[in-house]
Amino acid sequence: MWLSSLVGGSTAKGGIGRRLNFEVQAYKVDHWVIEEICASEEEAKAVATRLLPLREGVRIVRDFTGAPGMPPTQTILFSEMRDGQTRAITVQPVDEAPLCMESTDYLQEGSRQVISRMLRQYLEERSLTASELLYNAGEMKRAFNYENMVPIAVGRVATVQGKAASLDMRERRDQIYASLTELQNRADAAQKRAPFSIRQDGFTTAMTKAAALGAGDPATVDYLSKVVFCRDLVQIRNLLGKVEWLLETAADAANGPASHLAIIDTLVADAISFPSVVQDLLGRQPDLGTALGRLLDVLDGQFETDGRESAPAITAILSRWLGTGQAPQSGQVMFESLLRSLRGTAPLARDPQRNRAAFSQLTARVITPSGLIGGSRMAEALTSGYLRFLEQGGSEGRRLSIDGMLGIIALPRDRALYLTELADSDLGRREMDTLVVRLRPLLGRGMDVNTLVGAQVPLKPKMQAMAALYRAIGASGLPGEEAERLADQVDGMVADYIVASRVIEKLDDPGASLRVRATRLMQFAANDVLSSPKARRMVRDQIVGHLRQPNFDGKFVEGLSSPQEQAQALRNFHNLLRQADFV
Repeated sequence: MWLSSLVGGSTAKGGIGRRLNFEVQAYKVDHWVIEEICASEEEAKAVATRLLPLREGVRIVRDFTGAPGMPPTQTILFSEMRDGQTRAITVQPVDEAPLCMESTDYLQEGSRQVISRMLRQYLEERSLTASELLYNAGEMKRAFNYENMVPIAVGRVATVQGKAASLDMRERRDQIYASLTELQNRADAAQKRAPFSIRQDGFTTAMTKAAALGAGDPATVDYLSKVVFCRDLVQIRNLLGKVEWLLETAADAANGPASHLAIIDTLVADAISFPSVVQDLLGRQPDLGTALGRLLDVLDGQFETDGRESAPAITAILSRWLGTGQAPQSGQVMFESLLRSLRGTAPLARDPQRNRAAFSQLTARVITPSGLIGGSRMAEALTSGYLRFLEQGGSEGRRLSIDGMLGIIALPRDRALYLTELADSDLGRREMDTLVVRLRPLLGRGMDVNTLVGAQVPLKPKMQAMAALYRAIGASGLPGEEAERLADQVDGMVADYIVASRVIEKLDDPGASLRVRATRLMQFAANDVLSSPKARRMVRDQIVGHLRQPNFDGKFVEGLSSPQEQAQALRNFHNLLRQADFV
């Protein structure tokens, strides 16, 4: 799906049922309240200027209601806190930071996310992102000159990395300063070298100029493009507004090189890394549990705006973009936000009686036939999150949390999948004995596919669920012999089920054409449906038996009249063979 179709065309002003106004909001203690509603932006600015000396902070929100049935959209045009009321800026501590040895390492995703976390208050106060700080020399200089913020941040990173990698902390601090100075000088030179603007020159023209300056070197073109982007981004004094502009620009990038969308993905990821932006994207939610469910909708590409929550229209566009798989960094940032909230201690529902039910609903949603969304990191986040219902901490709390999770997961296969994924996490490694003891009976004697997954589940999702479990055991952090034994048991269960349920006989119905029979068997043998070796061997033997019969190709295409149809049918079948690793 092209981003142009996600963003859509422009909306004409006026029209039946359409309304545009400007809210002037004042900050009181910990929230914003509407002071006045104006008909024009100029009028709103005049009111905001008058109110700012009298309030803690003032902002202007553009409120637009489109055609009937369309949800309203709100965009923050201006936001400022009154001098003397601005909160003190502090540098947030971090437990780990990627070891950047070259200046370019600081431009990578992991480093930018650490910068976003450490300098969150400073960046939010000025509506900046980590990329704007790194690619705009003026903003980097202002950050260097802001009190002692940068020395504190550099010192903390040097301390963390010094301890982790046994480095001299003073030398490490000097190395970081040298890299940051190099980045500032490089950004300054690039801004002079590329004075053009996306807003003034247009996206295509600006990117063409950047490509020409880069002289065919992808890294240079990428750097210059981001410098040009960030020159425009620093003029947008609202983080959500940056996301909106970037996704609007993405429509122009849809038909160009994939590198253009990758640049936009990087910049969007930085803008949505702030919890406040995620909250703005989700709109008004009744509780944290509902908000996390809606966040999963965004990640799934399924978010549709609900007028009651007043989420901006850009959220649905972002969601559909994430659903295309073209924005891996932005998707990862949103996923990290989900994990942080899951593993936290904040209640998920306003009613304490619904708190546990909300947690159970979220748990059920992330366990799918194809696996646990997020794998071991999700398993660890859920286990840590369950601690919100316990008084105990330490090892006892972890064991009780694991048992609590098993109590809210309905199906034995899902419990086994959860334990298997947890084994590959730090928490799971500390409690490995508990995991093994809980896993053995779930996959032991008396257990079969129907018991694990449910007798009423259709064949394909049933097999997908068992295949995902088998793969998870093979890739888990379980002790080698234990993982091998458990995988063997799952393999045996699947093979026994195929025999007992006469799955192959039903798929390979002699009354059907050879093309239908062979294709059914191959689709069943796909890796996401059938992963365990004994079961695959049974299906493979049946397919090989068909392939070895005389004139297989001729019999396969019987009933297809044109040579083109026959050739396409054979190509499709051989593609299935390759996808199933049978050739």
